[in-house]
Amino acid sequence: MNRRKFVAAATAATPAALFGAHHEASDDAHYLEWITFEVLNNARRGALESFLKNVVVPGLNSHGCSPVGVFRPKHGERGTKVFLLVPHKTIDSFLTTWDALSQTADYKKATDTPMDAPLYDRMESSLMKTFSHMPQVEVPTAIAGESGRIFEFRIYEAHSRNKSDRKVEMFNEGGEIEIFRNVGLHPVFFGKTLAGPLMPNLIYMLGFKDMAERDANWKRFSADPDWQKLRKDQRYAGTVSAITDNILVPTNYSQI
Repeated sequence: MNRRKFVAAATAATPAALFGAHHEASDDAHYLEWITFEVLNNARRGALESFLKNVVVPGLNSHGCSPVGVFRPKHGERGTKVFLLVPHKTIDSFLTTWDALSQTADYKKATDTPMDAPLYDRMESSLMKTFSHMPQVEVPTAIAGESGRIFEFRIYEAHSRNKSDRKVEMFNEGGEIEIFRNVGLHPVFFGKTLAGPLMPNLIYMLGFKDMAERDANWKRFSADPDWQKLRKDQRYAGTVSAITDNILVPTNYSQI
């Protein structure tokens, strides 16, 4: 079964709860694609990044995918990975954009490489739907232009779909997203994973001026009275079974 047929069939067959049906639907909700590229070594990473900078990012922009984020690991991941965040306004964009981009002359030329010199070794992709209370990717204005800015990428796994949905509710109706904003944890996106590894899970990204701001503002969050009250709500008990926490840095051509 090809990629388009697989996703279309999964979307049609999946219960409404998979898409967060118990939250208010938003006409502005987007889909997010998170791609992890594995490269053989740092020397080969340069070829991949040239491809992303000169072909992929402008090509995605031309198909309405913006802002596109490109990141490298700082802490928590191997240094030979490159991460790509692609916002899609509709599910149809996810299903068609890469096929259209791969047919362009620039894409074909850049990917016409010998087997012993690939642009990347392998890639892995996750598809998410944005949260109802933060339906679009945001570029935090508080850290714009900061040369040392970092981005924190977090995966919250759960032991069941229902518990994962309950954690999504905690961020939305529970008010956790607003608490984040109030204490300086600058959100970039929140997404519920529809297809990808470590499911069921949700994924989010925060931006900071530097590690010092990150550490200080997480301490503010821990001490915040609204968070202290929310975390004791038994409705949200047992909703996170494991956390992956990585610190990333943007490339000089990242639009986030």
